[in-house]
Amino acid sequence: MGLVKGILLGSGAALLSVAAAQAADLPVRKAAPVEYVKICDAYGAGFFFIPGTDTCLKIGGRVRADYSMVRAQDTYSALGTKAVPASTAYSIAQKSGESSATIIVPSQPIGTPYAAGTTIGTVTPVKLSTGAPVVSIAKDAAHVMGWEARGRIDFDARTNTPWGTVQATAGLRLARTTGVVDVSSGPTTTSAGPTLEYAYVRFAGFTFGAARDNFAFMPSLVYGAGHWGSFANGAKQIAYTATLGGGFSATMALQDYADTAPTIASGISDSPYYVYNSAPQINGNIRIDQAWGSIQLAAAYANVSTNTALDTYDESKGVYAVGIGAKFNLPMLAQGDALYMTANYANGMTEYTTNWTSFKSSAYRRDVGGFVMNHPSVVAETDGLKTVKSWNVAALLEHYWTPQYRSVVFGTYGQLDAPNLATTRVWNGRGSFGDATVWNIGTNFAWLPTRNFEIGVEVLYARVSQDVRGYIPGLATTSGTITRVVRESEGNVSGRLRVERTF
Repeated sequence: MGLVKGILLGSGAALLSVAAAQAADLPVRKAAPVEYVKICDAYGAGFFFIPGTDTCLKIGGRVRADYSMVRAQDTYSALGTKAVPASTAYSIAQKSGESSATIIVPSQPIGTPYAAGTTIGTVTPVKLSTGAPVVSIAKDAAHVMGWEARGRIDFDARTNTPWGTVQATAGLRLARTTGVVDVSSGPTTTSAGPTLEYAYVRFAGFTFGAARDNFAFMPSLVYGAGHWGSFANGAKQIAYTATLGGGFSATMALQDYADTAPTIASGISDSPYYVYNSAPQINGNIRIDQAWGSIQLAAAYANVSTNTALDTYDESKGVYAVGIGAKFNLPMLAQGDALYMTANYANGMTEYTTNWTSFKSSAYRRDVGGFVMNHPSVVAETDGLKTVKSWNVAALLEHYWTPQYRSVVFGTYGQLDAPNLATTRVWNGRGSFGDATVWNIGTNFAWLPTRNFEIGVEVLYARVSQDVRGYIPGLATTSGTITRVVRESEGNVSGRLRVERTF
């Protein structure tokens, strides 16, 4: 009662002051109007007018915590060696431009260095001009853990114009990552820093900036990796999308090849590098989106230009990829259920079939042990650039047991055919490798306590099989001509826990 009385008295005093000022013929000072945020419902929930403008803004973000684990096992990278059954030894510690390699037997201590040309046990190695090869890592416990904390802030501003809506949107991601989910391949590497995940202006059908790659189709429902084209940071591009009616649309885009292309492999002494600005990559797709689902036909073409620091090697070659993706909504099972399928073929663009490596470079480089492979798209040889031909198929089923419980089951398979010259050299995981197959199968289960909040676990089994060429102990010569090829097959189980909140 006292509070109400005070308010009334205060109001009365204010009125008397105004009346007194008017009676004395004095100017009356008016209180400034109070501005409130005005809701903008033209573009969906969460938008509001920026005060004093006709622009609607939405601010959001995401926080993610990932914890991963893989089973410890032998891992052999491009700096390691491995002895295999039938007295065949493999080595990649070789001088640049030299086809010979040193043989190491498995009985030597892990990490033991050897001078070039020395005798190891009872095996005489092939002579090397330089180098000190070492026995590679075996079942290192440091390979099993991975940690990531990630935060993202999103801005979406839209304004209506006589020519349609102009949209400007951006997402900035910061992350701290360690271990098997880190981009680097080392077992204990760690990284932290900002990444511009996307930033584009969209107007009158055009997209300018960094946006989703126009070949990609599969959704981001897998915590680990699938063998399909997927680039978290999208690609810088100029794109135009034509809406044709009846759910049909067509997109044509010029993209920055550097955003999706893997590093070039080399079979020559002086390693070349990509010349990314020689020509843009051309991507396009045709889609139909209707109540039953969607289908997309996509294609990509690029001109691979390579050079060396001294211009001793200057080559270019056209590469391409084609693919089809389909989504089928399954409301007869449960609301939100859907089946996704995709199939792709690439000639020199493995980034659209196996994601640069046997697994995504952004996660799980250590999913499988044995020979760690960076599957390239193109190999520079003395007689020009040679392409790696590859294809993949994948399927993913999303099912809601209840609105709060969702599960995903997925499987992928991919195959790579190495260029002839790459198969004739001793394996080194880069410019010297053989044909390979990669596949995985996995499932995740998520609890969704509320909208845009997910707590989930995932289990993934992955396997890589590839032809690996090595020397036969006792028969190898300095010419490196006596070798044998063994089909290496390595598999592993990994698990991941994810807690993610989008707002």
